[in-house]
Amino acid sequence: MLFSAVPQLAKRKEAELIVFPFWQGAKKAKPAAVLSTFSSSVELPIDAKDFTGKQGETLLLYIKGEKEKRCMLVGLGKEEKLTVESLRVAYSNVAKECQKKAISKINLVVPTISELRHIDVKGCLKGIAEGILLTNYCWGQFATLDEETVLLKSVSIIGIRTALLETLHTCEEIAEGVYFARDLVNGNADDITPEYLGKTAKKIAGKFANTTAHVYDRKWIEKEKMGLFAAVARSSVNPPAFIVLTYKGHPKSKDHTVLVGKGVTYDTGGLNLKPTGSMEDMRQDMSGAAAVLGTLATAASLKLKHNITAVIAATENSIDSASYKPGDVYKSMAGLTVEIGNTDAEGRLTLADALTYSVKKLKPTRLIDLATLTGSMVIALGEGMSGLFCNHDKLSKGLLDASGQTSEVLWQMPLYAPYKEQLKSDIADISNIGGRAGGSITASLFLEKFVEELPWAHIDIAGTAFARKEQGYQPKNGVGFGVRLLIDFFQNL
Repeated sequence: MLFSAVPQLAKRKEAELIVFPFWQGAKKAKPAAVLSTFSSSVELPIDAKDFTGKQGETLLLYIKGEKEKRCMLVGLGKEEKLTVESLRVAYSNVAKECQKKAISKINLVVPTISELRHIDVKGCLKGIAEGILLTNYCWGQFATLDEETVLLKSVSIIGIRTALLETLHTCEEIAEGVYFARDLVNGNADDITPEYLGKTAKKIAGKFANTTAHVYDRKWIEKEKMGLFAAVARSSVNPPAFIVLTYKGHPKSKDHTVLVGKGVTYDTGGLNLKPTGSMEDMRQDMSGAAAVLGTLATAASLKLKHNITAVIAATENSIDSASYKPGDVYKSMAGLTVEIGNTDAEGRLTLADALTYSVKKLKPTRLIDLATLTGSMVIALGEGMSGLFCNHDKLSKGLLDASGQTSEVLWQMPLYAPYKEQLKSDIADISNIGGRAGGSITASLFLEKFVEELPWAHIDIAGTAFARKEQGYQPKNGVGFGVRLLIDFFQNL
C-alpha cells in the first residue's frame, strides 16, 4: 500500500471514496474534522440517527459533484475515550467495507485531536494505519472459485504534513512482517517444511545488511548431542533443520537478544496420536518460528539498533517405525535426561535443546521464546490473551508495556516452584509432562530448567496464533501474533 500526505481537503486528488471521522455525541454524531462541502451530504442520515458516531460504526453514502463517488462516515466513539486500539478497530471496519465494494483507492480525513491530551497525532496516525494495514490482507492461495479480494492500494491521508509519513511507513514495514508470519502459518504443511524455513531464513539474510543465516542438518544436530530435538525429528520423511538467523543492528554493543521460536511444522501428536478435530490445523504449530522470523526481518528492515538472533529447531512430529516412544528416556543437550510421558508434548523438547544451544553458544543478554505450547493455556486465558512466564522483572515489564501499546495482550502467569514436583520421574532427571492440572505452568517450569540464570521470558501463544474466525483486524487462520509485540519491545528497549 502507498500512504501519501495531503495538507488540505481542497488539494486532494480523485479517489473512489472519501472517509470522514465522527465523535459520538450526547444527542447525535459530531464531526471530528472539517466537512467543508460535504456537510449537506451527511446532515440527513445523522439527523435521522442512521449514524450515531458509535465506535467502529460506518455508513456509506453516494454523492455528486465531488472528486469521489462515495463518502464513508466512521464512528470514533466518545472523544474522551479515544485510544490507539479504538482507532485500530474503527479503521479496520473502513478497510472491510472497502473490500466489500472492491475499492482500492481512498482519501481519508484525519480526525482533529490537537486538544486531546491522552493521544498525540503520531498515536492517532498509528491507530489508523495499523487498523487498515492489519485488515488489508487476504490469504487465498488455494481458492480457485471465489472472486479475488480487492485490497487497498492507495490511501491519501488528508490533514497531515509530509514529515508525518515516516510514522505511516514504519507501520507499513511492521505490517509486512506480520503478513510474512501469517503467510508462513497459512501455507500447506507439505510446503512449509523445516527445509523451507531454513531457505526462508537464508533469503532474509540475503536481503538485509548485517544479517547472516546458518542452517544445520540432522548429522550436525546429533553431533551437538541435541537428543530431545533429534528424538522428535527422527520419524519424519522431511529432515529437521536447526536455524540460526542473526541481525547485528548495533555491532559495537554486547547487548544481544535471542528469540527462540517453536518450529514444529506439523504435529500429529506422535505415537500419542491427536484425535480427529485436533489435528486439522496443526500446520500452525510453527507459529512461534514464523513470529521470530517475521520479527527479525522487520527489525532488519527498520534498521533497529539492536543485536537479535532467531533460533528455530524445525521439525515435524510425525509417525513411523522410528517414532520416539512414550516411557523411554532421552538425553538433552544440557545433559539432563527426560522421560517421555507423552509424545504430544514435543514442543518443549525441541525448545529445550534450542534454549540450551542459545545459552551455551550465543551468550545472550536475554532469551525470549514464543511457542504454541499448551492446550491448557487456551483453557486458562481463552483465545484473546497469551500467557507470559518470566523470571526477570525488568524483562517482563518491557514485554507487558509492549503488550499495552500493541494490544497483543499478554497476561503474566506464575512460575510456581512447588509444581516442579509434578515433573519428577522415577527413571530420569525430569518428565516432559506434569499432568493436566496447571499444564501451562509445568510446561514453563520444564523450559526453565534449560535457561540457567539468564533473564528469560516464555510466551505461550497457543490461543492467539491461529484464529478460527475473523475478529476485528485479526483475520481467520494465521494471525502473525508476536511480531508487533516484539518490535515495540525492541523500539523501547
